[in-house]
Amino acid sequence: MEKSALRKQILPLRKKLSAEEITILSDKINKRLILLDIFKKSKIIALYIPIKNEVDVLPLFKCEGKRFVFPRVENGTKKLSFYEAKNMDDFEKGSFNIPEPKTTLNKIEIENIDLFIVPGVAFSEKCERIGYGGGFYDSTLKYKNKNSYTLGVAFDFQIVDSGFSEPFDERLDAVATPERIIINS
Repeated sequence: MEKSALRKQILPLRKKLSAEEITILSDKINKRLILLDIFKKSKIIALYIPIKNEVDVLPLFKCEGKRFVFPRVENGTKKLSFYEAKNMDDFEKGSFNIPEPKTTLNKIEIENIDLFIVPGVAFSEKCERIGYGGGFYDSTLKYKNKNSYTLGVAFDFQIVDSGFSEPFDERLDAVATPERIIINS
């Protein structure tokens, strides 16, 4: 199936989720994430501000002993820069009306990030990812440190058949759902 068709199939399903369902399912995913060895040993972790009923990873922001960075679109590019945030006061309205970290915060170079927790519209069993079509994560993750880890987060209905990936798409190392962890093999 084409990416655009998959987006049309998955986004309405996600939109139907109630706030309570999102909280319950996200909590299951977050509990699964903090038990992973990669999460435990990571010092700098990239999160995101959830939009459009995405998995809410913001409770992870409270984990002690970690530094958390959030993406900000570099104006006029398809590239994301990451800034270290300490609390929700560190954000302002950014690109596409999505809260982004303020540029006055500590910018962390991509090669210093240990773990990227990545949102998406859909994922495959082969850890392929479909975003909203802007290419921001694909064009950014290709510059990550080879030792850093990429982990998608999704509700179980967001796992679809593989085969939609294109040469410029960055496959993730794993995808976490409320029920399982899918490892890129």
